[in-house]
Amino acid sequence: MELGIVDSTIKLWGYRILPIIIVLSVFMAIRAFNKGKTKKVIMWILFVPVYIILLLIIMAFTQIVFITPNELDNEKENIQNNIDFTKDAYGIDSEVFTIENGGETITETSLENLKSTIENIVIVDESTVLKDLNTIQTEKGYYKYDTAKIASYRVNGKNQLVYISPREISIDNSTYNNQTYEYTHGYGIVVTSATSTDSNGNLIKLQKEFKTEDDDIVTVTQPRIYFGLQTNNNVVTNSKNRKEFDYPITSTTNAENVYDGEAGLSLNFIDRLILGIKEGDLNLAISANVNKDSKILINRNIIDRAKTLMPYLIYDENPYMVIDDDGNLVWVLDAYTTSNNYPFSQKTIIQQDALNKLELNYIRNSVKVLIDAYDGTIKFYITDKNDPIASAYANIYPDLFEEGEKIPSSISSQFIYPKYLYSIQAEIIKRYHDVQPDVLYRGDDVWDIASHNTSKVSTKTGTDIEPYYTMVKTIDSEESRLGLVLPFTPDQKQNITSYMVGTYEDGKPKLTLYKFASDSNILGPMQLDTQIEQDEDISRQLDALNVAGTKITKNMIIVPLDNTLLYVEPVYQQYINEADSTPTLKKVIVASGNKLAIGNNLNEALKNLVSQYAVNIEVENTDNVEDLIEAIIKANGNLEESSSNADFEMMGKDIKKLQDLINQLEKVIEADKKKNAEVNEIAEENVIDENILINEVL
Repeated sequence: MELGIVDSTIKLWGYRILPIIIVLSVFMAIRAFNKGKTKKVIMWILFVPVYIILLLIIMAFTQIVFITPNELDNEKENIQNNIDFTKDAYGIDSEVFTIENGGETITETSLENLKSTIENIVIVDESTVLKDLNTIQTEKGYYKYDTAKIASYRVNGKNQLVYISPREISIDNSTYNNQTYEYTHGYGIVVTSATSTDSNGNLIKLQKEFKTEDDDIVTVTQPRIYFGLQTNNNVVTNSKNRKEFDYPITSTTNAENVYDGEAGLSLNFIDRLILGIKEGDLNLAISANVNKDSKILINRNIIDRAKTLMPYLIYDENPYMVIDDDGNLVWVLDAYTTSNNYPFSQKTIIQQDALNKLELNYIRNSVKVLIDAYDGTIKFYITDKNDPIASAYANIYPDLFEEGEKIPSSISSQFIYPKYLYSIQAEIIKRYHDVQPDVLYRGDDVWDIASHNTSKVSTKTGTDIEPYYTMVKTIDSEESRLGLVLPFTPDQKQNITSYMVGTYEDGKPKLTLYKFASDSNILGPMQLDTQIEQDEDISRQLDALNVAGTKITKNMIIVPLDNTLLYVEPVYQQYINEADSTPTLKKVIVASGNKLAIGNNLNEALKNLVSQYAVNIEVENTDNVEDLIEAIIKANGNLEESSSNADFEMMGKDIKKLQDLINQLEKVIEADKKKNAEVNEIAEENVIDENILINEVL
């Protein structure tokens, strides 16, 4: 916890007095020096370190003698401040909804009522899309795909979730010597279905052609990408002897282009020479292809471009592309303000890049940066007026920042909750969810991010689930929404206790927490993995895919559907010895409540889930006798502490906690006895059957 009583009182006032002590010490030391009193000079110089040492001694004495013996009671106000300020600093002071009667099994009627949500369950993740595109859609090695942004578009008269992937130019200089003049830009986008595959399990490209088609999902009027993530080199447009490569028409012919955008520098020889020296490329000055009519495009990487203009923000490393009403391609770059000096807020460390880490205790996604992919026009918009840091930057640079309300609605309607911020918030909310000071102090309600097994080979710990986008239908909304979702489990347990959803509503980010009732026992991903392994039919179907030379990957998502959860686990197969092999969907496993099913696709799996083909599963209580005994011992220690401090409020809470744990222990012991009795009964029946068989043989 940040800033206890000692820090917020003694240390704070001690530091406030310290400057006065320093000034006094310097003044008196100079005065003594002028009088030739050497001993007094030394005494006044030592006065400051002596003061600091005394301050530390007083702080330690106060903590040990007055605070520690009854720390919770003494620090309760500061702990509450820590909770409140941490939630505010990280933007996690969100609405909390409790789900009663959670974990019910979905029915055929529910599937029909939630059809629009079910049809938009994401079974293709971003990494699978990028693997596929970079394997079979690279067009002679000209292009590379760095990002796949989830979005909702009209497909065959219905809203459908798709991935938008910009097709960026990516040429190796050692292979293409004319990259500076010819291979200058990427071209267009590829639209991939996020919710379905074809009959062979291959990803469906809803839009991939270079030329505009009448049935295009997205209308793009200016498809050329001169500014992006792969545009890391300078290029020359309108060169004297060479036209720009635009896109391949056939295997032997290419379309050409002449850049007519606003970007670029038109320079004379001296200016080109200076630029060439600065950029380490003298060809910009001496090449016969460059003349006064040529335009030189520099600083084309959109993240570097934003950092050059405004280096005081943290930028998301995963910008995404949207299409405005005019059919222009526009990059959306999320920018964050941070601080390490927010009072009472808990500190955390984030990885900025491969080498640098940053400690902070405040973060806001207050700025959206929009960059035109064709001419590089860049605009900074402040989307959170309540952020004092962003407001301060706006006052310092009034010509750089614009109000968030000025963002075109065609663009703001396509914003999605950023994973970068969401992941930081998820780490903080593991402790700072809907908790009281005593619960936080004692660490009685700590969460973990739910984990699962991503390959055929299961492990005991699994891998933390990454935040994922999908359509959700939550208990507080009449309509389904595109949300960023992450489930949580209690610390060192497997059952799901809550999930968090990040959405964009009316152009504003919204974070909501959904908690299951304390007596719920909701199936966790690791528990589901165990159930899948134990079912002979499902295991046999998965084993049939896991042949030599192949790689099996699974990626479970959990979809909120009103007061229940639908577990969806697509199973992909990829041949690892074939260079052009891409992941193909082979099976989909689904589960809900106490039912489990498998199918060749999502529709088939869901039909099986509500039919006689569904497998009955038992959601086991993850509590065990040993853990409960340890919890009871800890609770009893807490009760003794609150009793010794005569804290009657805490005594009541501790007694209630102890009783609940004892009741849980009784239930677990009874369940174990029942299970052992059933095992013994089966064993006795087997012995009797064996004896009968022996007698018949004899």
